[in-house]
Amino acid sequence: MKRFFTLLLLAASVCLCINAQNKQFTKFTVASWNIGHFALGKSGDTTLKHNVFDFYRQTYRAYFNELNADILALVEYNPLMVNATDNQPAVNAYEAILSNYHEAQIGPQYEYNCNAIFSNGFEVISTEIVEFKKMVQKRYYLVTTMRIDGDIVKVVSTHLDWNQGENGAPYRAIQIEELIEAFKNDKYVIMCGDWNTGKTDEFDAFIHAGYDMANHGYLGDLLTYPAGLSPRSCIDNIITKGFAISNVSVINNAMLSDHCLIKADLTKL
Repeated sequence: MKRFFTLLLLAASVCLCINAQNKQFTKFTVASWNIGHFALGKSGDTTLKHNVFDFYRQTYRAYFNELNADILALVEYNPLMVNATDNQPAVNAYEAILSNYHEAQIGPQYEYNCNAIFSNGFEVISTEIVEFKKMVQKRYYLVTTMRIDGDIVKVVSTHLDWNQGENGAPYRAIQIEELIEAFKNDKYVIMCGDWNTGKTDEFDAFIHAGYDMANHGYLGDLLTYPAGLSPRSCIDNIITKGFAISNVSVINNAMLSDHCLIKADLTKL
């Protein structure tokens, strides 16, 4: 009898080892960046000219290559990297600097607002543009439904109202609640963007709803704006549900945007 129980425990141990070995861990890199319309955020349109295009094309390509993100969410995107002139055609930004991504979901541009999601390696099922119910400027969130290792994941790129006039801050709070409500029944969610949070405790609404975040999370508050020598605001973030966040970093390159980029590795739980 003693030998029987010994063999039974050994068999159970082997089964646990096999289950542990068969368990899949999916880890990938997500980056979120306010790219500033190729104008350092000082205009709602690109300010690059044809005479500097070759330099900036190579600079952005090298930047994205080193970034090596599987999912890249951009806000204040501009479909055109260089506008047309009388003598030269416009330059398409995706073709010029983002063609290393095989999937590109690009929303409409309303003044400073244009959200996009670029990705590799995941099946894209659908993309939807949802306008916020309350907004000072015309704003929306772009939500792409992906399949990652058989699971449905909602990936969002968005840009909330800033403290513009008397309604900027209260409308931003409503926009945050709208996002929480929209994905309350989804197991896997990744939200990226420029949240324009006046105070970092505005992110706490996501924490109370069961989300984790790259910024205002394990590493505390990471300053992402303005890019350059003295960032002072914690407004760019990757907010997730159903993922463990690790290897968070902020990349500060004031030559390419007025915002720092934030990136993190996500492991599906």
